[in-house]
Amino acid sequence: MNCFIFSGQTAAYSDLCGTTPFLDLVLHLQNHGVTRILTDSEEQHPDVEKYSFQQAEPELGSGWLAAYSGCISRQSPLELRDFTTASGAAAGVSLACSAKPWEHTTVLTDSRGIVEKYEKNPSPENLETNLCFSGMVWVEKRTFDPLEPVTEGTAAFVLPGFWKCPFNRENYLLTMHNILSGEVRPWPHIAIPPDGVVMNSPVPPDTLIKGTLWVGRNCTVDNGCTLENCVILDNSKTGANSNLRNCLVSAEAVIPPGTVQYDKYLSFFGDGNGREY
Repeated sequence: MNCFIFSGQTAAYSDLCGTTPFLDLVLHLQNHGVTRILTDSEEQHPDVEKYSFQQAEPELGSGWLAAYSGCISRQSPLELRDFTTASGAAAGVSLACSAKPWEHTTVLTDSRGIVEKYEKNPSPENLETNLCFSGMVWVEKRTFDPLEPVTEGTAAFVLPGFWKCPFNRENYLLTMHNILSGEVRPWPHIAIPPDGVVMNSPVPPDTLIKGTLWVGRNCTVDNGCTLENCVILDNSKTGANSNLRNCLVSAEAVIPPGTVQYDKYLSFFGDGNGREY
């Protein structure tokens, strides 16, 4: 099976539990029988060939997979291929449910599973479905336009498996939590312990940790802190007796001692300039 990976949405932060969305996608595709991968992405991988799509198209053959980087997916391209081939459609697209469909391309199908309507980033007030294009197309017989991967008349299939796009801060924090809590399986890039706590920098023994936690490299966490469901990125400093819940601390951010941020929604600290917040 041949595949072309198109550059998709850029993740909010490049480090995603020891890898990047692009490199995770490459490994996921390889684990599902994709033998040759070509891409126009700037990211590099020893098994991936750099081509423009115009150069690559003659190399792909009559049946091939289009995939869009930027998302974390555990949906099977083999299932998409088999469903599309069995349906006799010229192409088939993957679908998944989203809690925020207005951030994606929503897809409506008829009773046969053929696309009747699609809309990119629809307004929340006018949503007709929470089914969204999840980044894969099996191209059987149609001429493919990378800018319009979903078209009317294309077959569409809801595939099992995790799917999320960490393109903004909130989705990045949620995706990190999904990975650390074991919802994304497998995650072969680093060993995720059962408690979902990964620390690349030491923390004091009196630090109280709840839920999942990621602490990046060269971070300083002072005494007496409580950290719950937090992602703390490289070179940041968390002051003593801080109480943080559902927080994303960006690289080089400085959190003053005694900071309390205990919200059920995402809280963000930092802009990468080493300022205090």
